[in-house]
Amino acid sequence: MDSFRHEQKVLAVAQSISEHASSCRSGEFFSLKKAAVSHTIPQPGDPKHRDTKINVVDLSEILDIDPGGKSCVAEPGVTFEALVKETLKHHLVPMIVPELKTITIGGAVAGGAVESMSFKHSTFHDSCLEYELVTGTGQIIRCSPESNPEIFEMMHSSFGTLGILTRLKFRLLPATAFVRVDYVRFRTLDTFLQAIRDHSGKRDVDFMDGIVHSPRDFILCLGSFVEEAPYTHRYLWEIYYRSTRKREQDYLTTYDYLFRYDRESFWISRNYGLENILLRLLAIPFALGSSRMLSLARRFPFLVGGLPEVAADVLIPFAHMNAFFDWYLEVFSYFPLWILPFRFERMYPWINPDFMGAIKDKLHIECGIYGFRQDGRRNYYKALEEKAFELKGVKFLISYNYYNESKFWEIFDKESYQKVKRITDPQNLFRDIYQKTCFQHAAVRDSERDLDKG
Repeated sequence: MDSFRHEQKVLAVAQSISEHASSCRSGEFFSLKKAAVSHTIPQPGDPKHRDTKINVVDLSEILDIDPGGKSCVAEPGVTFEALVKETLKHHLVPMIVPELKTITIGGAVAGGAVESMSFKHSTFHDSCLEYELVTGTGQIIRCSPESNPEIFEMMHSSFGTLGILTRLKFRLLPATAFVRVDYVRFRTLDTFLQAIRDHSGKRDVDFMDGIVHSPRDFILCLGSFVEEAPYTHRYLWEIYYRSTRKREQDYLTTYDYLFRYDRESFWISRNYGLENILLRLLAIPFALGSSRMLSLARRFPFLVGGLPEVAADVLIPFAHMNAFFDWYLEVFSYFPLWILPFRFERMYPWINPDFMGAIKDKLHIECGIYGFRQDGRRNYYKALEEKAFELKGVKFLISYNYYNESKFWEIFDKESYQKVKRITDPQNLFRDIYQKTCFQHAAVRDSERDLDKG
């Protein structure tokens, strides 16, 4: 581990923040200049583009892999693609690997990343043992479940609003070279959900997610580590989710399994207008991929245009999935729908206990809706927020958000969040989480006010 080099990089970040903070005028904010592309959904008018940039490009090294202790120490800009390539050399993988190659480990903490091992291991944050961060005052803090635990826990799903992660230590799991995937078909939601419940309780597979292709076509994808494979598929050009309808079983290398959705970012390319001929011509030489598509969407927003199509994830308590799916068929009736079983081992401190306190079942279902075209009749993002709220679920904040402030703080624990915020960012230089993720509400409010004046 090159600890001296890392320390010098962190000191440079701390110094940069201190210098900017001392001269920062009221209404100025910080955001990060990173090496990797952001995996939040690109949005016109995002105020972060006007922020003072703190350069963290160099914070992208793996510092140590401990095969015996099954742990890793790395800087936040390390992508999961780079991380998995190195850990597999030791027959290990992270406990949670988001399915897009260029998501970073720091981004996975800040955004609450989940994936097909979440029915066992919850979020990437739940595998983490220690964080180092630079605060909004330039102070360097280390935190863990034992040291500064309130800061450690609140970093999860904080969207970079509490400080800058500079170092993470997290657990790894044993892995083999291949994954076998069995595709099990169901004709009803009830039998599909019962199978999820059974496998979640037995923990008899290593990976589990699902694709709903229609109201009568539910595919449960059950993955298991195996030592050998009679063949493998890579899904560089073929779209993975479509294959789940054709196959009963599949074999992939572990690396290719973990990033099987990257080819079109969970079929999200439609959401960025990549059916547009010019964008496809730009993307083809790079075999598409999540990073390339997000970069194109940001560089050529004029080619996307129109109403923002829906790319969103909502987390629904297992007991309320029937009600959600009935509503979804009535309002969206859009497929495929991605299904991810998720286990809450404990209630996260950022969740308002009054909101989800009555939900005792640890099992939840994340539903991913990617590429639904809005028709102008209603705000479908807002409809998702309202239905999730009604069912004591949570819409992830990585895309368009329209919560008003009072509703937002009914879901998120304002008191606990602000307690940590006062320690790590007392000048609010990184914005608070509502300001950063729900600026679209202000735009809608102002638009409605203008209509009233007219």
